[in-house]
Amino acid sequence: MKTETLAYLPGTDVAENYTGNFSELKIAIAGISISLFMMNLDTSIVSAGLPTMIKSLKTTFASAQWFVLAYLLVLTALITAAGRLGDIIGKKKLYLAGIVIFTIASLLCGISNSAALFILFRGLQGLGAALILALSMAIATELTPKKMLGKTMGVLSTITALGIAGGPTIGGILLSTFGWQSMFLVNIPFGIVAYGLGYKYINSPTIKKRMPIDKVGIILLAATLSSYCFGMTMIEKSGFGNTTVLTLLAVTIIGLVVFIRFEKRIAHPLINVAIFKNRLISKNLFTTVLVYTVIITTVILPPFYLLKAANYSLIQVGLIMSFGPLLTVALSIYAGKIADRYGAKNVMFCAVITIAIGCFCMSTITPADNIVGYLWRIGIIALGLNFFKTPNNTVVMEIAPADQRGLLSGFLSLSRILGQITGTTVMGVIFAVLSGVSGTSKIGSSPQAITYGFHVVFLINAFIASFAALLIYPKFLKQNA
Repeated sequence: MKTETLAYLPGTDVAENYTGNFSELKIAIAGISISLFMMNLDTSIVSAGLPTMIKSLKTTFASAQWFVLAYLLVLTALITAAGRLGDIIGKKKLYLAGIVIFTIASLLCGISNSAALFILFRGLQGLGAALILALSMAIATELTPKKMLGKTMGVLSTITALGIAGGPTIGGILLSTFGWQSMFLVNIPFGIVAYGLGYKYINSPTIKKRMPIDKVGIILLAATLSSYCFGMTMIEKSGFGNTTVLTLLAVTIIGLVVFIRFEKRIAHPLINVAIFKNRLISKNLFTTVLVYTVIITTVILPPFYLLKAANYSLIQVGLIMSFGPLLTVALSIYAGKIADRYGAKNVMFCAVITIAIGCFCMSTITPADNIVGYLWRIGIIALGLNFFKTPNNTVVMEIAPADQRGLLSGFLSLSRILGQITGTTVMGVIFAVLSGVSGTSKIGSSPQAITYGFHVVFLINAFIASFAALLIYPKFLKQNA
């Protein structure tokens, strides 16, 4: 891998003049969409079945947390390596392998009769998900004409949002009708169709010269990311001062330093760290972490506020919580078109400003506000997220060199995951302490305390989003790209 590759970032080989069959292109994108829908549906569907699965598999809540954590750890640890391996071995080959692994793992999860086996197969699902998520956008970028790239990213964002939004509802229906096993077995037909379409209609460029695989780099990066993921999830239960937490976070820092120094020394690194000298790439990835640190709080905190402070029923909270994802589904396709027309950088900047405004407005909500008062505030945030996701993907993938496109696709997915992990932990702890939900604060978990904690977290979110907007201010990006 040569550092000089970075010199031609603006002129990468995203198809300028597409001469292929547009019908086949649409079918290929449809296949990728199905794989993404399957994976995101599975991610959001599991939480609905946890209580039933604990009883059926005769396990404890502590063990059941590994039903989610095993998947998340493997996904986080391997997603970047999966993207880079796609660049080296072949994106189509590994993407299809990911579908096969995910589908088989879903079958094994569905027929598991013990918690230990289920956790093992959830980890296997995480491996398949890492391959799918890391390579889907890279493949879509290679297939799509440059002038249509924003629209394609909009379609994929829509499908992703649809899978996430539909998870709880579809999971509830399957759980009550066919049992928890059906929540995993439902992936099998999706996997078969996605594999068939991908095998026939995805034309991935041939790897002219296969480079050596940096096995040591893969192990170092996986260990570092796993330490961070595990350490951050432990903070929620054990606190920042816990010895194990501090050890894991220290291992993360040391592992990152060792990884970077090792990668700089070898001829064929897993990650050419010089790529981050391109500020357009590094700023967009860091902004993604910040934005998703903010966005995850709109998922984990509102149920506490709506139930315990605003006194809505469980059914009402479920309906209210579906508004943001449904709005994202409805508008995602337009985000791509608008990004193509007005420029992805400009749209992305305005979107992050919109998120900041929405968070500030959310920090002023009170239980006296009716449902509309909550919906218009969360609607502003959802609108901003919708018009951030697609342009952000477009900007990074459009400038990605062909030999590093899988890597950057993996980094985009990793930055979202790291943001979600960080936001869940840090913002969750701040809210818990301020509202008294954690039991570590002298403030009782009264409606007033919960409202106070909610206000503070979203005020912090507004500052984080404002800083993120400053990072990607179009003039700065243009000067520093």
